[in-house]
Amino acid sequence: MVQVPVQKVAHGGAQSASPSEGTRPARTQTFAQPPPLPVTAPPVALIDNFGSPTLSFAVSLGSRGVPLHFYGSGAGRWSRYASRRATCPPVEDADRFLPWLRRRVRSGEIQRVAPTTDLIAFYVSMLREDFAPEVRRTIPALVELERAVIKTRFGAACARTGQAVPVTEAPDDARAGVATAERLGFPLMMKPKSHLVVGDERGRVVNDLRELREYYRPYEISPGRESLAERYPELVWPLLQKYVPSARTRVFSVSGYKDPDGGIIAASLSCKRRQWPPDTGISTSQVSAADARILSRGLETVDKLVSCGIFELELLESGTELLAIDLNPRAFGFIDLDIALGNDLPWLWFESTLRPLTAGAVIGNPRPLAVPLMAAPPKGIECRLPIPYTISRFINALLGVRSADESEPDAVTATRVIPMLGHWDDPLPMLLANLRQLRHPGSLIRPYIAAAVAQRRRSQILDGSRR
Repeated sequence: MVQVPVQKVAHGGAQSASPSEGTRPARTQTFAQPPPLPVTAPPVALIDNFGSPTLSFAVSLGSRGVPLHFYGSGAGRWSRYASRRATCPPVEDADRFLPWLRRRVRSGEIQRVAPTTDLIAFYVSMLREDFAPEVRRTIPALVELERAVIKTRFGAACARTGQAVPVTEAPDDARAGVATAERLGFPLMMKPKSHLVVGDERGRVVNDLRELREYYRPYEISPGRESLAERYPELVWPLLQKYVPSARTRVFSVSGYKDPDGGIIAASLSCKRRQWPPDTGISTSQVSAADARILSRGLETVDKLVSCGIFELELLESGTELLAIDLNPRAFGFIDLDIALGNDLPWLWFESTLRPLTAGAVIGNPRPLAVPLMAAPPKGIECRLPIPYTISRFINALLGVRSADESEPDAVTATRVIPMLGHWDDPLPMLLANLRQLRHPGSLIRPYIAAAVAQRRRSQILDGSRR
């Protein structure tokens, strides 16, 4: 058994504690029993949407009796744990939403905002000084938030700390893009520098100059984010990154929680097995992993770049190198996997807004945390986004190809599968969020078909060269 030389980290099964009187019992199996709450727990504002972080926050905090105020329209407002529902301007409209949020924070109506998306975390960092001191300490400064959500700044910060990153350049016009691509060579990843300005644009793999000339141009600014584009004009142009073939199966996530006083108090390691769209998308299958080297290296980088809050650092394994490719300074899509592994990150976030959390004094986790983390065998828990995952499997079977993760010789076989989008004990938001993925079935299916066809062609070329 290998010891990881990182202190103050919790990892593993959930701990139990006696529930307080007058609070709802936490849901079983996934969440720990609720620790005692203050007589009147302060409310948490959830800016509603259809994302899994919002639904996870609702169940984690709501099942423990924390009042949840949902603002806006989405699946979360139908949660059984919602204690208040109200309207708000569209979160994408910065010119309207930010003043609205500032007024409510200053009035005391909103005291805590769950960091469920890049945009919400960004707004909260902009308003950091308007929050009470006990909450402010858990909000990263704007410069730190920018360093995480803007990939060019993230890469520069990694370089200063000694963390390797893929070869990346950011030409700011089409001619410079062609010159850069010719110098770097194909294939290349072309993707946004940040989602602050261009919304959900995921990027693509470009295989030659023809594709580059077709696609390398400024992104469309998402409606309502014009002021953000003026603040960060460089974000309208994509970046180019050297494509690493192992990106389909060897992207690891180091995720957890860091208290500004107590340091990193919870951490987990997992591996992205499938994604949508292929090569550039969000995880649709995330599996727990146990690798002391990757976890230790990731935590070293996180400790240098993150001062507080929920985090997810993505590391791409390429040979012996670990390349940092992304840092999410907020809740992430497969956060329920961390919860299933015993690290209830929404709850740690809430507790940290009440009092400093130290390694040996996390309420509801009586096990001493100041012990070396052990590289134990993986539990084999998989967090799965059901609809895209099923579509991917069906298309691959129909076209007779094997997905990249099925070809991995050392892939972990999951012994337990949990849903990535919603919770069975809060079924209505779960149903609405999953059905919403079927609004545009063509855009959901086409990337998988294109990827499967390309993979079959590659296999045919490889088979022909062997004959």
